[in-house]
Amino acid sequence: MKKSLIFVVDKNPIHRNLIRYNLEINKFTNVHAFQTGEDCLYRIQKSLQPDFLISSFFTGTHSGFDFLRSVLEISPSTRVIFFDNFEDPLLAEKLLTAGASDYVVKTGDPDAGISQLLKNVHYLAREKALVTEQ
Repeated sequence: MKKSLIFVVDKNPIHRNLIRYNLEINKFTNVHAFQTGEDCLYRIQKSLQPDFLISSFFTGTHSGFDFLRSVLEISPSTRVIFFDNFEDPLLAEKLLTAGASDYVVKTGDPDAGISQLLKNVHYLAREKALVTEQ
């Protein structure tokens, strides 16, 4: 299985680094972190298209919907996972309908939220590897 390229977008440097650290200790070593959606989109437009993108809902000047739409226009095979505080099932449903692969809620216990995020990334990575092999 090839090494997955993962982008992380979160304006909070503590959250961004915590997600990156947890991905790296879970053998996802090709991780790039960005403070804003604009920085991330710039890298994607320069032909560095991630397998996975983990993002908070607000990424600078973009809302989650605008950001998702922009990412999928440039890189339709990128799996976008939102990781945010909003516990709104309707928001999650709308993002999934718009093309997101998952929506994970940051819980009051950061370890629990990141643990769920990692489980989902592992699952999506296995699924993507199986599809690619066929």
